[in-house]
Amino acid sequence: MPRPTPAAPEPAPAVASLRPVSALESVRARILVALRLGTLRPGDRIRSAHVVAAGLDASEITTRRALESLVADGTLVRRRGAGGGTFVAESPTIPADAAVEALFAAGSTARELVDSRVLMESALAGFAAQAADDAAIASIRDAVDRGEAAADWAEFHAADRAFHHAVAHASGVERLDTYFAALESLYAYFIPYPIEHLHASNDAHRRILGAIVAGDRALAADVARAHVAALYNEMFFAL
Repeated sequence: MPRPTPAAPEPAPAVASLRPVSALESVRARILVALRLGTLRPGDRIRSAHVVAAGLDASEITTRRALESLVADGTLVRRRGAGGGTFVAESPTIPADAAVEALFAAGSTARELVDSRVLMESALAGFAAQAADDAAIASIRDAVDRGEAAADWAEFHAADRAFHHAVAHASGVERLDTYFAALESLYAYFIPYPIEHLHASNDAHRRILGAIVAGDRALAADVARAHVAALYNEMFFAL
């Protein structure tokens, strides 16, 4: 049976390099940073608090309060009736926010986490090409298919986590605590992205899967390395 992907606990916010930052401030900051960088745009729909909470690894209560505060600020708007919901305002207010500045200041920490993932994920993908059995491959393929079907960034995040967990388990490496710690720490910096960008990222997942299925250890490692290294140019600190 494919191994279930463990649910990640709500992490201590990683945007605390300047001062302690609460979970609510972390959610607000990542939405505001996405707006500042243009990865979240005026008119974009914001999913329910439940879905956004899963996308940002926060509790639903924390996320609901963060979204309400952004509505109060004029960053988001709520519309009633058919086609209603929560949306980015057409001319959103982007307030000064210390947690946003803390997030940007944490760029060097995020780069170090990418360094760790580049090394570990290239090795794990290579090992998976050698060790993965049919059940492990089915688990990886399921995660890739979920990523392809994701309608937005919040849905994609769960599929992305499932993919990286599945490849790690397929590697046959027994002690994965260090890798999972780096993965989850970097996820604490995840901001909303256009789904087109994330689907392109999922194309790399499918190429890694293909290399694993083919048993091509060198190709799997090379594609995984390039996939993670792309974060140097795509994360908030580079945009």
